[in-house]
Amino acid sequence: MMMVIPVSSHKLIKIRKVNRKNLTKLALRCSFAACTVNLVGSFSNHWLYTSEVLQYYQPNNTRRDSSDINVYFKNATIGPFKFCWLDPATPYHCVPVSYLQYEDPGDVTTSVQQSMRRSFPLMIMGIVLDVLGFCLSVLSYRLPNPYKSLLFASIVHINTGIVNFACIIVFMSSLSKEVGNKIYPASEFDEPLFHFHYGFSFLLIKASFLLTESAAAFSIVVYMAKRDERTFNRYKLKSLLTFAMVGQVYHELYKLHDCSIRYNFQINS
Repeated sequence: MMMVIPVSSHKLIKIRKVNRKNLTKLALRCSFAACTVNLVGSFSNHWLYTSEVLQYYQPNNTRRDSSDINVYFKNATIGPFKFCWLDPATPYHCVPVSYLQYEDPGDVTTSVQQSMRRSFPLMIMGIVLDVLGFCLSVLSYRLPNPYKSLLFASIVHINTGIVNFACIIVFMSSLSKEVGNKIYPASEFDEPLFHFHYGFSFLLIKASFLLTESAAAFSIVVYMAKRDERTFNRYKLKSLLTFAMVGQVYHELYKLHDCSIRYNFQINS
């Protein structure tokens, strides 16, 4: 016995020309905001702030006894191009991130920084696609009757959102993998060995993802409305042509029938 799949009739999306123009303008604004936010978030260096407890640090090369209750930290700011950090023996300084060089990390902070490099190529891809999507949105807004440009803009924005989302997931999963259980205290009397919170640059990347998907949604709605309008006009024109052809055939048959009646009448008379 064959399974019956329920089918619902497609309802045409009807949007007035003025509203289509407004939605295209709104998609352009979302695309511009997403591109700007993505550029600012990607080229700023405040993706992650970390603070690691140095359990075995010995100040001034002296032996640390059990009576020393001071807690020493290594604080760092991690970004795609610079790695800035300080500890009790080193002042705050920044070093450029080298993507082709990997060293054995001596602490969790360095291990986190090296592991997060995998997400930054996705960030570069997201920037390129964001700029391309913005250019297509400008083209769709400037054209008097955009159609294919709306489709291409929607596809590019959707893929941009996918790449940005993958960048966010890889970044967060790399952090969770390297940190592990160090963010949780061993007991209720102890403090966690590692603290972190996301910087404003990473939050801007998240905002860019939402704005990009909003631009894709507005563009695809306008494209579907124009597609349904073209489909309706094409079938309407086809129906009119069919009706005109049928009417012409009926007219010719009527003339032929009238001529036949007149001919028969002349013969009989």
